This record gives sequence, C-alpha cells and structure tokens, in this order.
Amino acid sequence: MKYEILIESVSEIVNNELIYKDGLELVYNLTAENHKKLSEHFFYKINKVNGESIDEYEYTEEFEVDIANILIKFVVKDE
Repeated sequence: MKYEILIESVSEIVNNELIYKDGLELVYNLTAENHKKLSEHFFYKINKVNGESIDEYEYTEEFEVDIANILIKFVVKDE
C-alpha cells in the first residue's frame, strides 16, 4: 500500500455521508516490507520541522494514525 492510495481511500470514507464515522477504526494488515515503508513515511511526514526530523525513527510492528477523526491501525500480517 502506498501513502497516496491510503489518503484516497480515507478521503472516500470521509466524504461519503452514508458512512457513520463516529468511533470508526480501520485496520490494515500489511506485509513486513510494506508496513515498514509506510511506518517510515508517516514518521517523517509527522515529525518534520523546517525539513528536519525532530525525533529519531524507531520501527514498531504496530502503529496508529488519526486522519479526519478516523483511527487507522497498521499491523504486520502473520505470514
């Protein structure tokens, strides 16, 4: 999964008035490689100030992101 595809998918949910969103959580089970890439992407997108990372990246097997009050969890898929 690429970041752009995720944002497009969440935008569809946010803009669809037929979907009840209060308390909505999404869980994506990703391959280890895909999970790590997306984890790094979000980390650096969220933790940059003036183009510099304010924290050091540390990989975890699960992370969460809140986009438009929708909690999105990313976990490594069991193989």
